Amino acid sequence: MTPDSPATHRSPATHRSPAAHDSPASRRGSAGHDRSTLTAREAAILLALLAQDRPISNEELRERFRFTLVGAERRRLNELRLVESSKMPGHGNFLFHQVTDAGWARGRQELAPRPVETGTLPAGVFFAVAEGLHRFLERERIAIGELFRAGPSEDAADLPPTAACADPAAAATTTAPAAGTTTAPSTATTGTATTATEKAQADNGAVDREDAGGDGDGDVEAAIRAAYASLAAGPYDWVRLAKVRPLLGEAAKAQVDVTLRRMARQPDVRVVPDEDQKSLSAADRAAAVRIGEHDNHLLLIGPA
Repeated sequence: MTPDSPATHRSPATHRSPAAHDSPASRRGSAGHDRSTLTAREAAILLALLAQDRPISNEELRERFRFTLVGAERRRLNELRLVESSKMPGHGNFLFHQVTDAGWARGRQELAPRPVETGTLPAGVFFAVAEGLHRFLERERIAIGELFRAGPSEDAADLPPTAACADPAAAATTTAPAAGTTTAPSTATTGTATTATEKAQADNGAVDREDAGGDGDGDVEAAIRAAYASLAAGPYDWVRLAKVRPLLGEAAKAQVDVTLRRMARQPDVRVVPDEDQKSLSAADRAAAVRIGEHDNHLLLIGPA
């Protein structure tokens, strides 16, 4: 299958293909007047790409999630500047898709309730989004119930006052205290609640320490950014970690790895695997940083 190439010229608004005239966008009625309105399928694919949080190729989308971003859907997301699609060095003609800053902002809007459209969505879209949710739950150390629990207005708005306050002790253990105040837990649950809370606080503290980084991590990040700038042709250029690491002086590999993992969560940084595993040298493999389940070999940093 020949990969879809990037759109280099935008079609005038007055000239649209037959497929575009019969697209879901043309059948939305009044919503069709806003050309930026996304179909359910376009919104779902945008969210799936957003949840991956890295450049991802059609080849990987097809193999892992059984869908691709090609044709009119790709061109439209590109034209709306929600997704950038481009080739990567060492990967032939395959396109890699990445959500832009505008796409991240739009993704938040697309999470809002919307009318359900007829048609089907690739099942893989759900699992691509679910993978992102899983990473979030693991990183933040929270239960899935905390993510999907309905708000108080939906839980208790229709309850009579006596029902809502029937068990003050239970309410004390489930209602968050007001800002700046503390409440004592019920004596029946003190031991369990305290143990769980202390463990969560300890886990979150460890995550916060890695996220914040000490002065040493700040120095290492500065060195990484300086090394990248000296090697890259410009912002958004891909540079191999095998070329970056030798420029970092005496910084320990473990400290560099921690810093790279932290930087990878910053909006202007991408750390990704080189999917062409056969082309990797011994230096590439030795310089890789493990993030999640993948060894990553390439670094991209946006403008300062």
